[in-house]
Amino acid sequence: MNKNLYRSIMLALSILYGALIAILALVGTGNLGVIAAVGAVVLGAGWALYGIFPTQQKNT
Repeated sequence: MNKNLYRSIMLALSILYGALIAILALVGTGNLGVIAAVGAVVLGAGWALYGIFPTQQKNT
């Protein structure tokens, strides 16, 4: 997968996650802390994977 595409996907998922947590907080969902923690770990792992893989450079 192209690193730029992966970054765009991760950015979109991060924004959607933030919006989801905000909506769940507004409606008073129980166990919001657990939901937020699990989502944060998943997103954090995704961003860590993004940082691990080197950028492919073209040989000139």
